[in-house]
Amino acid sequence: MNARRVIPVSEVTRERIVIVVCAFAAIGLGIVAASASLELTRSLFSLLLFGGIAFILPRAWLGIVLIGLIPLQFYFPITASFYLRGALVFVVAATGRVGVAALARRNWRSLSWAIPAGLFIIVAMISALGASNRYAAFKGIYDWLPVFATAFVLGETLPVAWLKRAINALVIAGIAEAILGWLQTWFSPTQMAEALQVSVSQWFYQPNLVRERLADFSFNWVLANRVLPFGTFINGIDYALFLAAVLALALGGLLSARKWIPGAWWLLCVAFLGSVLLQTYKGSGVLALAGAGAIWVWTLGVERGKWKAEEGRRVADQVTAYRLLLAACGLLGVVLLLGVIFFEPLVQRGTFLLQREAGNSYETGRLEIWSQALAALPQRPLFGFGLNNAEQLLAPTQSLRGGTFIATSNSPESAYVATLVETGIVGFAFWLWFIGAVLVRAFRRARASLLDVGVLAALVALLCGNLTVSALTTDQNGLLLGVLIGMVFAQNDRAKD
Repeated sequence: MNARRVIPVSEVTRERIVIVVCAFAAIGLGIVAASASLELTRSLFSLLLFGGIAFILPRAWLGIVLIGLIPLQFYFPITASFYLRGALVFVVAATGRVGVAALARRNWRSLSWAIPAGLFIIVAMISALGASNRYAAFKGIYDWLPVFATAFVLGETLPVAWLKRAINALVIAGIAEAILGWLQTWFSPTQMAEALQVSVSQWFYQPNLVRERLADFSFNWVLANRVLPFGTFINGIDYALFLAAVLALALGGLLSARKWIPGAWWLLCVAFLGSVLLQTYKGSGVLALAGAGAIWVWTLGVERGKWKAEEGRRVADQVTAYRLLLAACGLLGVVLLLGVIFFEPLVQRGTFLLQREAGNSYETGRLEIWSQALAALPQRPLFGFGLNNAEQLLAPTQSLRGGTFIATSNSPESAYVATLVETGIVGFAFWLWFIGAVLVRAFRRARASLLDVGVLAALVALLCGNLTVSALTTDQNGLLLGVLIGMVFAQNDRAKD
């Protein structure tokens, strides 16, 4: 029997298809504009815009554009209470385009991460059927889908030679977020609240959360009547994790720089990102940075020597060793300088966290929150209570926000505790399998270059930071996690099994 031959679509046919689709889209938009409200017309136009860009762009540029949309999600209203993200529309459309092309050529990259991810989603659906708040449970599944879609698109479309470009784009996005967060510290909480009430701000910040938290000033980015950096994030904790992961990537650029001018630029980026990260005063951000630093120290100090020996290059490159030594000394100096500058507020923040755990503040300590959540696990040990339902298992507490006491519900304060309680032992096992598959492949790829080590360190930063918060699937961090996974599984020939 003759093998089936895939007939490629000619450029002329492709252009005709695009013209026909655009014509029908324009007709549909005109009908809606004539019969519906301005808000609905604007939302439909945004939907067509981001979806159309995903189909028109060259495949190689899908990942770069998606990285650019991580900090700028672009929110557009569909109804009075439901907003759609432009970044989400883009990645869903790109997934459809890339998936159809992959089916046509019958040539898939490595998707070993997709097996545990799919099983995890199945368990999450089973958990959602028995959840007390089914809407929140199914929304939790919805929050994971952009992560998997982003990983698929990057893994399928990132060219072999474009890894450095993608990392540079991520660092540029992180620098832009850091600059915005640094500028926000110049405003008082009242001025910042007034700025968030401007209608155009709803395009860049999560509108529903902004609306809720503006009512009672229950911001996670206000401390002692001072605005802390938060960029386009509504939650300063998520922002700190984002900066820590980008800082881990920037270290890869610094250590791999071969000339003084690029090295000085990367050192400046690392110093600025670290400075803004410390100004958030978030322990989760420091924990994330510590995890990334441990990867760098372990990889460069222990494993890299073994890998060189395995490759028959036991003699160390003196130039490389000298460059790494200078970079390490520069980093140590930056850390000491920042430590001196932010010593007093960091000590105050650490004292507050210790008092919180001891029960001497108005906030419930994390250990108590985790014990409350885990105490409910025996009721549904296998499949849990449903995603986003762990909060209902926790007793509300009083917190000090904006100078007044308010009643607020606790969060699980850990992605791991939340996943275990919400999806049970079965779902948690599949989730750990998924995380383990990603880390194992990232470790193997880290043998290729320092840039790949940076990707591994960024992944570890996100995972370590989520030990004390639950922010893996938040809008920006969820797409960042998906991008990093896509980088790990792209160019699969570089990761030897």
